[in-house]
Amino acid sequence: MEIEYEEVVCNHCEGAGCMYCEKTGKVLVRKPARLCERCDGIGCIYCGYTGWAGVKGKYD
Repeated sequence: MEIEYEEVVCNHCEGAGCMYCEKTGKVLVRKPARLCERCDGIGCIYCGYTGWAGVKGKYD
């Protein structure tokens, strides 16, 4: 079964572009998109500082 992703605005930079979203302002997350439960969308080590749960990794 293939994992489906959707594009969402990076909460760290609010779409402006930063190092956590590779300066695109957006990140791919597993569907359905949901905020990181550990930081409530603010950004922490568990969500790669994007504020989202299930962020697609570099090797996914």
